[in-house]
Amino acid sequence: MAHKIHMRLPKEQIMNSDVQFIVKSGNTKLGELHISKGNVEWWPSGNSKKKYRMRCTKLAKMFVEDGTLVKENA
Repeated sequence: MAHKIHMRLPKEQIMNSDVQFIVKSGNTKLGELHISKGNVEWWPSGNSKKKYRMRCTKLAKMFVEDGTLVKENA
């Protein structure tokens, strides 16, 4: 099943505003992905106090090391 992704952009250009993605599987919310200038954060569903944080540089390294390289058809 494909996941549903909804995106929330800041209303204004503010230095420390995150772009937020709400991730759902069917009607069930899996969590929210917040992307800022230097970090990516995962907020699991039902959890407003604890989050998982990763530096963008570490995320890039993780994609290269653990991801699947796919050629994009132009």
